[in-house]
Amino acid sequence: MYGYKHYIFSLSVDKDALLAVYKGAIKRIRVRTTEGMVLDIDANHLKQFTTQSGIYGRFDLTTTKENKFVEIKRLD
Repeated sequence: MYGYKHYIFSLSVDKDALLAVYKGAIKRIRVRTTEGMVLDIDANHLKQFTTQSGIYGRFDLTTTKENKFVEIKRLD
């Protein structure tokens, strides 16, 4: 996608921490990309990757040049 930015990161959130997200106590999740950049991601964007044990894996966050959310994909 031309003009878009991609950020690769790993995430490991256990089910207990995830419960705070669903209760609304946590609205943003802070991640560190493979390049060392720190990003705050709206927790709602990650709910689709929830399993019974939490959210785990490597992800690709795509944003516009203006840093507006486009999509998140699981890489593995």
